[in-house]
Amino acid sequence: MPYPNERAPRLGHVPTVSSKAVQDAFSRWEIAQARPDDENRITDLCVSVDSLPTRIQASDVRFSITVDGSETEVEATREHPTIKVGYIRVAGSLLEIGKLDEAGKGPFVDPRLVSEAHHAAAFDAALPGSGLVQHGFSGVDTWRREMDRFLRETRYDADSDLTLADALLTLHGGPGVQAPGIVLRTCPSRTHDYPSGNGPLVGKDGATCPSCAEPLYLADVLRTHEEYSEEGSNQGPITRAMNVAERLMTLSYLDTFYVHADRPLDAFRDTIFITDGPLALFGVVAPLKRRFQEYLDKLFTWSDGLGTDLPLLVGVEKTGRFVEHAELIRDIIPEGHVMRLTTEYINRITGRPAGNRYGTDEFYGRRFIYRTTTGDPLVITVPPKAGVLPYEGTAAEDFASYPTLRAICEVLDGVRTRLYPNAVIPVALAHSSAALPLGVGQSVLRALAQKGVGLPENSQIRTRPQYR
Repeated sequence: MPYPNERAPRLGHVPTVSSKAVQDAFSRWEIAQARPDDENRITDLCVSVDSLPTRIQASDVRFSITVDGSETEVEATREHPTIKVGYIRVAGSLLEIGKLDEAGKGPFVDPRLVSEAHHAAAFDAALPGSGLVQHGFSGVDTWRREMDRFLRETRYDADSDLTLADALLTLHGGPGVQAPGIVLRTCPSRTHDYPSGNGPLVGKDGATCPSCAEPLYLADVLRTHEEYSEEGSNQGPITRAMNVAERLMTLSYLDTFYVHADRPLDAFRDTIFITDGPLALFGVVAPLKRRFQEYLDKLFTWSDGLGTDLPLLVGVEKTGRFVEHAELIRDIIPEGHVMRLTTEYINRITGRPAGNRYGTDEFYGRRFIYRTTTGDPLVITVPPKAGVLPYEGTAAEDFASYPTLRAICEVLDGVRTRLYPNAVIPVALAHSSAALPLGVGQSVLRALAQKGVGLPENSQIRTRPQYR
């Protein structure tokens, strides 16, 4: 690492470029997801959306509810670059698809109708990074306490009294039912684990560890404190917190429909729920995926008993390896066709071992590539019907295990936009409500951190931060 203001020689790269060892290394490698030589390998995995069975009419869907989030970590000042603050913004976006269709009927899109068709609600939070503590508490305990406050005080909608903590308890209870508490698997003191299934029960009011008397918080269930760094970047746990908040916000809307709608089945039939990114959770929060899977199983069982398949839930990816691969093979997939991604195919394009059990620990939906009728590829994640695990067993790779797939593809086909490559309007609008900006916006967030923690105000941008 260089000293401050130390610069590398202008020709410092020349020895590396001319190194035989470097050149030999490149000669040994190939791109894992390169386009396959046998195009039949792809077409054999594709079917026309029109051929898929369905008990749902896409024409009945009148609304979309999309959840997107953004997070960033900023340095407090140039003089204190190790003091960092994390910001999170999550937005829920309601789009009236009928009004959107009306806006596009003329030679030009009517912006007034588009504006009337879109409604958004958002919440914001700040989380402590390295170098910030509550009085009398360590950095990691400060993180735990602030995460718990974030869950208990953040309402998913301004018109509701329900918080993210309520959603987390509902996730562990079931549709319309909150669990009284959640059993912890590991003590946050990091000194001991609990016997399987016999940990303390923690609710919104917290608890105390029976072994070491450590105060316990509901947020400890997420285990984000295990990734907290006292001296480095906490972009990782900040991202975990945002991802969980996004998923809990979506679940809150699902549960509100189930509990409070006058006619829940009609409400679900009218609405598609879209999440930015795959239906998956990674890292320390990955165990929650089983809870999402169990919750959706109960909803699918309920709707199946009423003669249909609901809810219409889908994750849409904007970036990543699968989006790149979809673009690479787009002309092989016929328009209006959807491609199932077998585990064998996924392992090959990602460079994983042939017998790797991809997705079993993270996904509560399965990825597909859908090429729209206008030719754009969309990478989507769709949950299976009740009783099927998305990446386990032979049923997981059967189109018949995804009864909502056809309706979802048909709805997404009708809300495409050329505003961004391979984009859909609900996700684009939700992102516009959730995005945290670079440039001047980052300077404002930095100045807010400086003022909030009592540092000298200096809003110069030291480095370009990463954000989503």
